[in-house]
Amino acid sequence: MKSIYGKLIIGFLVSILFSFSIAGYFSLRKNANELGLLAVEELQNSTELIEDFMNLIDSDDLDKILQGYAATSEVSFYIESNQQKYIYGNMKEQHLSLKDVEFLKENIGQSIVLKDSSIRIFAKSIRVKNQDYIVYVQKDMSKREMIFLDSALIAVFCMLIAGSITFLVIADIIVKPISRLTKATNELSKGNYRVRVNYTGKDEIARLNRSFNQMAQQLAKQDETRQQFISDVSHEFQTPLTAIQGFATILKNEQLSDEQRQKYADIILFHSKRLSTLSKNMLQLTLLEGEDVKLETSEFSLIEQLNRVIETQDNFALSKNIEIEFEVPKNDIRIVGDESRLEQVWINLINNAIKYTQDNGVVMIHVKKTSKEVEVVIEDTGVGMSKEAISHIFERFYRQDKSRSVEGNGLGLSIVKRIVDLHHGRIDVVSREEGGSRFTVYLPQNKTFHISDKLMKKENHS
Repeated sequence: MKSIYGKLIIGFLVSILFSFSIAGYFSLRKNANELGLLAVEELQNSTELIEDFMNLIDSDDLDKILQGYAATSEVSFYIESNQQKYIYGNMKEQHLSLKDVEFLKENIGQSIVLKDSSIRIFAKSIRVKNQDYIVYVQKDMSKREMIFLDSALIAVFCMLIAGSITFLVIADIIVKPISRLTKATNELSKGNYRVRVNYTGKDEIARLNRSFNQMAQQLAKQDETRQQFISDVSHEFQTPLTAIQGFATILKNEQLSDEQRQKYADIILFHSKRLSTLSKNMLQLTLLEGEDVKLETSEFSLIEQLNRVIETQDNFALSKNIEIEFEVPKNDIRIVGDESRLEQVWINLINNAIKYTQDNGVVMIHVKKTSKEVEVVIEDTGVGMSKEAISHIFERFYRQDKSRSVEGNGLGLSIVKRIVDLHHGRIDVVSREEGGSRFTVYLPQNKTFHISDKLMKKENHS
């Protein structure tokens, strides 16, 4: 059964048949009991009426009256007295077994139902004119049972037809949105990320459609990012490759002086290093964004790490006469994390601070520990950023300097953001144009020192 329509119809029919079977069983039993009580009451009334006839009517007219009563009523009966039987109506005496007769004689005032039939027989002992009689009165209940059964079948049929029509309408309401969603999914699989499904409501299908629209919107955004990424990568690679190709061609000229050859060789070397750095950063960012990335955590001194990074950036800072001020806290701060990756965070942030600070500027670094986290602040007196730039700085290849007068490939801050996220931290940026920038990295203490305690226990144990 491939279609959901078929499955719903089969489920509907099974549920209807099952529910009607249960309801029919109990209804038939209840109806049979009520008909039985009603039949016994009618048989008792008929017996009392026959007794009245026998008491009040003369013997000459009695037989005619009883025949007329049997013909006009729905009961048949016979009267037994001194081994004599007087049968009136269509009395089914022959269906009475000896066991039934004995039961009725021993249980006067009781009734029985003949086997394999709907005929109920009631027996009563009466005394008329100083003579004892036993009156057996029977009534065929099959017509009434058939009337109830026919009514029940008609009701079931009408309910089945009405229920089927109603169910098909409801099923159509349910299935149509799913069919539209299936078509939209097929369009999405073909690369049409602009496809949307329109369905209003608060039910599960509406939530499913909203989730699909969100997924399509996200895929469209990712596709746009992918295309932009390819464009940016092409541009980033094309610029140095063009320079290398051009200056390599110039170097073939044998009339160049040694000074010119040296100059062009340095340019080629510069662009080749730029390509190498770009490739490494792209590879690293791809690895960091993988789902199975693992951090090699260890406990180390954050202050010592920052001092090492500052030493590696001293020459770059001195080349621009920039002073790096590191406000060292009184107590050492030890954290647990991936030491090599966090070192790259500080290198990128401090290098950026120096890069975008004019000559004779200042880069300030200070660290603070609270009960919940460690804060590392790197602040500069550089060119700053606009509000629009702040909202995009962690995107791949984004650079506020569109002229690319400042060396870089726009991947450094993306790598920083990813490493901080992997450490369950966060990074905030405050900046204004021509007013400098301040980057604050927050590393959680609860996660950090929870691991640190384990490491310290192991070291003490060893």
